Amino acid sequence: MDGDPSADATSKPGLLKRVEELTQEAESLKTLAVAFERWHQDMIATMAQNQNLNDNGEDLISVARQLIMVSLNAAVEAAHAGDTTRGFVIIAAEVKSLALRVQELSRNIDKNLHKSHLMATATFQDIQAGGKMMMAVISGLELMMKQLRLEIG
Repeated sequence: MDGDPSADATSKPGLLKRVEELTQEAESLKTLAVAFERWHQDMIATMAQNQNLNDNGEDLISVARQLIMVSLNAAVEAAHAGDTTRGFVIIAAEVKSLALRVQELSRNIDKNLHKSHLMATATFQDIQAGGKMMMAVISGLELMMKQLRLEIG
């Protein structure tokens, strides 16, 4: 040190400078906390979207099941009608094949949506915890700065 008392970190001007630096750090943390809140809101929207996709996937599976039943009924009716409806039997078999494929794709989508939901839930919880930790640190810093200001006078 050069002997200047204002440069001494334990002097009143030095302590006031340090409190000001801590105040700026707390403001930076508050900006980060705002980002955590935005991420939190984004995750809420993502989870709602995942639920909507999951509901649509369940509807798709239901439609595929109905198509399978319709194709089976069509095949049975065509078989009763005889050889003149042979083309209809082929079409009914193709509809059934497509319905089975849609059903399998729907199950895969459902499985992947479930994984996505689990990852989104974990991320959501991490963001919540991070935001709470951030707010605790900010509160602690603000309390320390307040106490330092009182001590400095």
